[in-house]
Amino acid sequence: MPFTFASVNAVIRAVRMSRHREVAAARMAALEESNHLLQAQARQLEHQTNEARELAHELALTNEELRAVISEAKKAWAAADSANRSKAEFLTVMSHELRTPLNSIGGYVDLLEMELRGPLTDAQKSDLGRIKRGQLHLLGIINDILNFTRLEVTEVKYDIVDVPLRALIADLDAVVSSLARAKSLTYHCEAPAGHVYARTDPDKLRQIMINLVSNAMKFTATGGRIRVSCTLKNKSISIHVEDNGPGIPDDKREIVFEPFVQLDRGLTRTNDGTGLGLAISRGLARGMGGDIELRSDVGVGSVFTVTIPLAPTRTLSDKGSIIPIHADRSEATGMV
Repeated sequence: MPFTFASVNAVIRAVRMSRHREVAAARMAALEESNHLLQAQARQLEHQTNEARELAHELALTNEELRAVISEAKKAWAAADSANRSKAEFLTVMSHELRTPLNSIGGYVDLLEMELRGPLTDAQKSDLGRIKRGQLHLLGIINDILNFTRLEVTEVKYDIVDVPLRALIADLDAVVSSLARAKSLTYHCEAPAGHVYARTDPDKLRQIMINLVSNAMKFTATGGRIRVSCTLKNKSISIHVEDNGPGIPDDKREIVFEPFVQLDRGLTRTNDGTGLGLAISRGLARGMGGDIELRSDVGVGSVFTVTIPLAPTRTLSDKGSIIPIHADRSEATGMV
């Protein structure tokens, strides 16, 4: 059969139609596959949406529970603050009530010691001395409790001024010399030069230093040594109180700053006190923008360091000068 243009065209059209069908079938298969994929993604999205709704619901419940907990915590905090203030007010009133008879006892002891009621025997004078020491000891405990209570309720007022440190540290000698003499302790003091000023409350800093030096002397055995020295930095000064006492173990170095803590607990302890001195001292130091740190080695001794801000407008540039005040207090106080 002879080929004609018509038959050739027919063959070409048939081939083209076959290719079009194949392309259309491929497109249809791709569309179906895309449709299945979209349906799967839609199902996954719906599942994720449901999970998100559940999470949102759980989050809403958690937020409600959190609000309730915060509300209860605020109520508990308010109740605790009210109780703390009530305790502070009670202790303040009780302190005044206790001070009045104790001061009266002290006054009558002074009258008796002056022998205005008649001459006293040596035994009576000794008994009056014991009464006076007991009265002063009780007054000290009451003052410690009252001071700590004020710190807890943030009622302590600070009079921050520029303070010449040399004079303040030198004043310690008059306060602690009798205690040093009683235990035959060597007291050595080094203070900064007279031009060095600190930005602090002089009364509070004096109280801190007396607490630290008295504490060091209390826990240092007879014949030991106490040393007070200073280290100057750019914006602060550190006052070190060093002793060669028994030292404090590593696990007790922060505990000693907690209230009512004494390391020699028990019925046989040899040192009196409430255990508030260090807690009060650190609270006062931090209230003035400073701090107290402890470095100690068991069997070697301890170093308590008070760091307070310098008064930059009053302190000269030659900050490295440290001047000894007493080379050895054992000579000045008659100690061995």
